[in-house]
Amino acid sequence: MRRLAFALMAVGCVIALAGGSLGLAGWTGQQSAKALWADGVTGFHGATGKYTRLSFPAHHTDFIVRDGASVENLMLGPARLEWSSIPGDRGNSVIAAHRDTHFRILKDLKKGEVITLERHGQAFQYRIVTLEIVRPTDNTFYQPTSKAVLTLVTCYPFYYLGPAPKRFIVRAELLDATS
Repeated sequence: MRRLAFALMAVGCVIALAGGSLGLAGWTGQQSAKALWADGVTGFHGATGKYTRLSFPAHHTDFIVRDGASVENLMLGPARLEWSSIPGDRGNSVIAAHRDTHFRILKDLKKGEVITLERHGQAFQYRIVTLEIVRPTDNTFYQPTSKAVLTLVTCYPFYYLGPAPKRFIVRAELLDATS
């Protein structure tokens, strides 16, 4: 019985360390990316830069978004699905992130709030028009669109242990572009 108790404690510690290390990797990845963005490092702002700054002004929160939703990129922060539109362009720009780290903020968003994306020296403001919970197989919000929209996606429920059974979608429409 004592061995079982020690084994369960050891497994618990490993799980806690793994979860903590993923959170730490995400936090440090965002901090280093924000520092490079602030310093104007080439590749972050240039014409070939694959980074976007995503801001939630009403919540005083921002993230650096990488292009390509690879496992590594998603560990470091939000990532734009490469097949989706570039922010500010016509079409559907889709950005995903984990619910238990970077996109937990989505639970606090409300219709009508503004989201700002900065890329290549331009700022694009979007207004939230839809907050939706869908099944993982529902690809309605991933489809191409004729107008410029932003789709943020994360797993749902936010406080769920294990693989979440649904997706939380935030859809926003482009308001204007400023330099």
